[in-house]
Amino acid sequence: MKDITKVFLGAEALMSNGSVFGPVGTACVALAAQSVPVLVCGETYKISNRVQLESFTNNELGNPANVMKGPLGDNLRLIALTYDITPASFVSGIITEMGLLPPTSVAVLSMEMNNNILA
Repeated sequence: MKDITKVFLGAEALMSNGSVFGPVGTACVALAAQSVPVLVCGETYKISNRVQLESFTNNELGNPANVMKGPLGDNLRLIALTYDITPASFVSGIITEMGLLPPTSVAVLSMEMNNNILA
């Protein structure tokens, strides 16, 4: 990873605590890239008022055959999650149509957007 200067990731949703709901594996990539800036790209309409602390609740299940081929043991059941949560501490910035924001600003931007809708 010595030649990498930045990591760009996509987001399915931006949680109000700055964490990122993205395709499974996104959190692992962000964790491995802690020595370089990790930038997440997502439009402001993807901002959610929810806070999600783990990847199991409100997730979608994919096809387990896409993850592993071949027989499983009798007492083994394979679950293929579609999304995971990348903690805000793994993210250097979030790129939106409003510019580059720190993950801590997602909640503030969400409130501002809601105030503009209500006004």
